[in-house]
Amino acid sequence: MAESLSLTDILHLPIAGMPGWSKTFRARCRACRFTTLQDIVSLGAAEVSRIKYLGPDCFRELVDFLDERELLLLLPR
Repeated sequence: MAESLSLTDILHLPIAGMPGWSKTFRARCRACRFTTLQDIVSLGAAEVSRIKYLGPDCFRELVDFLDERELLLLLPR
């Protein structure tokens, strides 16, 4: 489903309603007050990777999600 969405849609849809995320990822994003993918990618990879509550597993899930959709360039270093 997400693959047929535009880039703008992917960035601005609520994470809670997007397919492809684990329950853990959704819960941790909610706790960090990230509601959309735009909220996360706007910080950049270095900043996101330093958010201890997200942890390495959620960071990997984010990277994998973006990579599978050829959107990894949206997460600047």
